[in-house]
Amino acid sequence: MKLTDRILLHHLQDHFVILDTQNTGKSGYLEGILFYEEDQEACPGWVYICGNGRVPPPGWETESMFLVLTEGIMDPEDPGSADDGKKRAFRCSAVVIRKAREAAILRILMQTFRFYEMWGESLDKIQLGFGSAEEMLKRSVEIFSNPMVIFRNDMTVRTFVSRVDLSSVSPLFEPGREQMEMLNALMQNEEFRRNRQNQTPYWGPDYITGFRALHCNIQKMGDTSYSLALLEIERPVTEADKDLLPVLCSYVENVIYGNDRGLNRQNENLQKTLTNILSDRTLDYMEASRELTELGWQRDHAYVCLVFRLTYLDQNSLPVNSICNYMDEQFSGCCSFSFREEIVNFIDLTLCQEDLDRIETRLKPFIRDSYLKAGYSRVVTGHLNLRRQYVQAGLSLDVGSRKNPYLWIHHFDAVAIPYILEQITRKLPGQMLSHEGLLRLRDHDRENGTQYMETLKTYLDHQENAVQSAKTLFIHRSTFLYRMEKIREIMDSDLEDPDELLYINLSFRLLEQEE
Repeated sequence: MKLTDRILLHHLQDHFVILDTQNTGKSGYLEGILFYEEDQEACPGWVYICGNGRVPPPGWETESMFLVLTEGIMDPEDPGSADDGKKRAFRCSAVVIRKAREAAILRILMQTFRFYEMWGESLDKIQLGFGSAEEMLKRSVEIFSNPMVIFRNDMTVRTFVSRVDLSSVSPLFEPGREQMEMLNALMQNEEFRRNRQNQTPYWGPDYITGFRALHCNIQKMGDTSYSLALLEIERPVTEADKDLLPVLCSYVENVIYGNDRGLNRQNENLQKTLTNILSDRTLDYMEASRELTELGWQRDHAYVCLVFRLTYLDQNSLPVNSICNYMDEQFSGCCSFSFREEIVNFIDLTLCQEDLDRIETRLKPFIRDSYLKAGYSRVVTGHLNLRRQYVQAGLSLDVGSRKNPYLWIHHFDAVAIPYILEQITRKLPGQMLSHEGLLRLRDHDRENGTQYMETLKTYLDHQENAVQSAKTLFIHRSTFLYRMEKIREIMDSDLEDPDELLYINLSFRLLEQEE
């Protein structure tokens, strides 16, 4: 593996006393070690050990090499060590080591090259074995001695390796309201957004995240999709780290785009098929079902649809992708995407191997802390009702938000009756649709101060049980029976026909809604 002068200098400093350095960071990547000999031709891209009074003549060296000199050649305290009593200046990077033997310098340099060569070989093995980016980060912990995180383009965490609890370091690593606010602040930071297109490492805005992090962008076709970040938590980030991070980044890039290609393609195909189901009324549902089956979503699987709507933060600034990514990561068999200014989530419960109650329990804190409103459809088996499930989830959200605006989550079963009543009264008001005898009973109460409407409603709520109704109204059973007789007389009904009782129950709902 080729190394830079800053990497080599970092290891030389651990074993020798460095008297002086020149032009560090200028050499580029170096491929090997040579001893300097007089009258030999210069080889760019190599490390030269200069000892025993041997020093290259002025102009011999090239910029892309690294000179390691022993004390006496370039000693700033020895005026006679250079021409005209002045310290020698080199065009390339150079370092002077105090009282060091050439053999000792060679040994340390060779050990350094071998150490990183073994690291590179292990990364090659992971890559060739179709390993993961996380495996590469784990193998690199001894190199960097700091937490390493792979962020997506929206700054949500894809994977990380750390010997410390990152949730205690910053809210960025703990799902919740503070995390979403921090993500929003990062996405609005102009300098950070500009740096996201850099091809060289850069420092993230620590005043937002609460920690210093050196980022290296992972790009595809010139666009940044991820970034590899080295967090300055356990020790200070060195100049050597700045040269090593792009090396690791190139390996991680190959693994991510190699391993993610199939998963991304499958997810894209799922999104495309589901979007077509939602938007195309002329779609061939049998063909769409075949496409879903080929993608692993079988016809006998159970499905649920969740629709999220942003409430507190502006949709243009909140990273919507982070919400979709969170859902896809948390639940296997989940496909999340933005559709008509909402976030649609279809979950294959069979693949997920979790029931809806468990999913809701896990999602409640996330929905609340992310300032979301959520509508849930019913669970349905098969593909033919996927669009209707989306409509159900949307109706749950619309009707539930009007009826109970203080709730974060709305289920279709909870809004089904209010929705039906709203549809019934689209052309005629509730009073015009209600049971005529019930309207007479209401007028009688208003004119005479009676409580017949309440009595009848209680009777119907208790499945026509006179004893329970009397107890609920705190009246004697005989008083209750007297009231019921008067009610039958006013309504001109024996209150026994099931269809009429259904009509009366519905009329109560219509009148309540109208009020």
